Amino acid sequence: MSPSPLSLKNPKGWFAAAAEVAQALMILSDGAFKLFVYLCLNARRDTGVLHATQTHMARGLKKSQGAIRKYLREMETAGICKCRFGHSPVAQGIVEITDAYWPYLPGKAKEGTDAADTFVSEVQKMLQARACVHASLSTADEVLARQWFSRGVPLQRVGQAILLGCSRKYSSWRNNQTHTPILSLAYFEPILDEIAQQKIQDEYWEYLSIRIQRIEGLWIEKHKEVDGSDSRTSLARDPQTGADLSGEEPAEAKAR
Repeated sequence: MSPSPLSLKNPKGWFAAAAEVAQALMILSDGAFKLFVYLCLNARRDTGVLHATQTHMARGLKKSQGAIRKYLREMETAGICKCRFGHSPVAQGIVEITDAYWPYLPGKAKEGTDAADTFVSEVQKMLQARACVHASLSTADEVLARQWFSRGVPLQRVGQAILLGCSRKYSSWRNNQTHTPILSLAYFEPILDEIAQQKIQDEYWEYLSIRIQRIEGLWIEKHKEVDGSDSRTSLARDPQTGADLSGEEPAEAKAR
C-alpha cells in the first residue's frame, strides 16, 4: 500500500526552501539568516522583491534598526540581495533577493523590475543633462524614482518637471538669488503634481527647451568663474506671455 501524499496544512503563504536557502544557512550569521528567511516569506514570489521600511523589518524580527542595517550589509556582501534605501529608516525601500538565492523562476513581474531599472536610468540621464543638478543619483533619489515608476508617472512628465524646475532655478539665480545646485530628485516632486493638474501646450515645452540652453550656458560660465561681467538679460521672461520662468505661473500661462 503506497503512502498517502503529503499535504500542506496551509497551502497559502508557503515558501520553497530549496538548495538556495541551505546555501544561505551555511554562509550567514544567525541574525542575517533570520532576516533572509523573513525576506523570503514576505517577498513577491515572481520577483524576489520586498518593498518595506527598515523600521517595519526591525519590528517584525524584534531587532534594532542598527541590527537590520548590519544584516542587510552582510547579505549584500555575500551576494544574496540588493538593497535600495534612503537615509530615513521609516522611508520605504527595496530589497531584492538575487537570482542565485531565489528558488523561483522569474515571471512577468521580473520584466517589470527590469523596466523600473530602465526608468531610473532614464531619469538619471535627464538629471545629468542639466548643469544646475547634482550629477549623482543618491539612494533616496533612486527609491523615489522607483516610486514614480510604480505610480505610473510617464517619463515624459518627469522630463517636463525637470525642465521646468531647472528653468526656475536658473531664473532665480539670474534674479540675484543663490547659485547653489539642485541636490535632490525630491525637488521636482511638487512640480510633477503641478504639471499633472494642468494641461500645457506642447509648444510651451518646445519653447522652454530652447530657452533654457542659453541661460544654462551662462550658469556654467559663472560656475567656472570665467565670465565676471553683468550679463543679465530678459531671458527669465516668456516673450509671448510675460510669465516669469522662476515664478509660480509658467505652467498656467499656457494652460487651457
